[in-house]
Amino acid sequence: MTDRGVRMRQDVLRRGFVEWRSVVANNLPKNATEEVMVERKLYAKGVIGLVPLAGNLSVLVQPRFPASVTHMVSVCEWPTIALDVVRHYAEAPGVAEEWMLDRLVADFLASMRGLLAQGLMREYKQREAVTSTSKGRILLGRTIREQASRGVDYQVNISYFEKTQTTPPNQALLAAVQWALEWLDVRLQASLSKDVQQAIRATRREAVRHLHALRFIEGDVERRFMTDPYVQGSRDIPEARSEYRRALRLAVALLERKGFTLEGSEGVFGLSSLLLSTDDLFEEYVRRRLRQYTAGLEVLDGNALNPARKLFESAEVPADVTVVERLGIGSNKVQPDILIEDGGQTLLIADVKYQAVSNGHADRHALEQIVTYAERLKCTEVMTVHPCMIDQPPGLVLSGRIGAVRVWQYRISLAQDPDAGMKEMARAVEALCRLKESAE
Repeated sequence: MTDRGVRMRQDVLRRGFVEWRSVVANNLPKNATEEVMVERKLYAKGVIGLVPLAGNLSVLVQPRFPASVTHMVSVCEWPTIALDVVRHYAEAPGVAEEWMLDRLVADFLASMRGLLAQGLMREYKQREAVTSTSKGRILLGRTIREQASRGVDYQVNISYFEKTQTTPPNQALLAAVQWALEWLDVRLQASLSKDVQQAIRATRREAVRHLHALRFIEGDVERRFMTDPYVQGSRDIPEARSEYRRALRLAVALLERKGFTLEGSEGVFGLSSLLLSTDDLFEEYVRRRLRQYTAGLEVLDGNALNPARKLFESAEVPADVTVVERLGIGSNKVQPDILIEDGGQTLLIADVKYQAVSNGHADRHALEQIVTYAERLKCTEVMTVHPCMIDQPPGLVLSGRIGAVRVWQYRISLAQDPDAGMKEMARAVEALCRLKESAE
């Protein structure tokens, strides 16, 4: 806080993760001329995750509704926005998804930077040797038995301590870097966008630099290092090598293909804070599951129609009507979230909103928009899709009719088994689409 306002990270403001709003209390005085207090409050805007605001101050934004966020991200292969603030995530059962491994690799290699800056952990290991240039401690008894008894008077048995980087924690790091390189090579063979491939190549170059820094460590192909107390986390890492704590957790996760969950706020994996756009994620999840669970119907993304469908049609100026200007059709497009079609005929228009319906009907603006689309596309069935609140029954709801357009609402529970709820929704969508056929 300063005299002129609040200091905040510009990337958080630029990306629109939060916004300030003026809020007036509900219990306003009866006297209209009386002054009231107007507060400025900070609101999250459509993202969940740990959002850094300024300095060491961050705010954890939780999902508005109980939701299996990790499951939806896995279904949609949805991109996450990684910020330079560490958040701890809990381990998830089962094998890690591809997007999880991508994130683990990136954060593990990033954690290696701080670790190498602190310096590698080294140990003094006892060695024994037979030499003519002694160092350390001469083993007198063994020298007499093994050397002097055979007439060798120029060599002695010695014992000494040698400083080495070949320790179980370092062997775990080496194995994880090697695996990360293999994974990145596999990812480069996949059909990814040019920007993603460039990012993977940059990450791979960093992995090669880390591998060079670990070149004096002897590998352990049998992975006996996995039983080491430091690697297992049962023995505390010295404070002077604190960067090992995060790096070793991530290294073990990579080597054992452990996944993590985006739900909750506590865990063992220190990852960059992963922010998710809940509105876009929910919309994509509904669209993908409808494509999978509906039979014989075409499920389209109305935001990416090719060719685009214009909102306006050409119109002639009526006789005896004077206009100052006749506008062209322009760039206005019909862009519903989901179109259900069959043979080029629109059977159902759906608008997906990550907003609960608390007073029966959906938001007035959403209804006006979707009914306009229905009129333009000559469709009589429209639907708004919402997450279900805890005290609401999930399923299909009839709002009513606006002219020839019947307005539906579907509430889906995202908490326990969202896929089961999407199968029920798919059956409801198929039933609504059959109404058009029966009417004809």
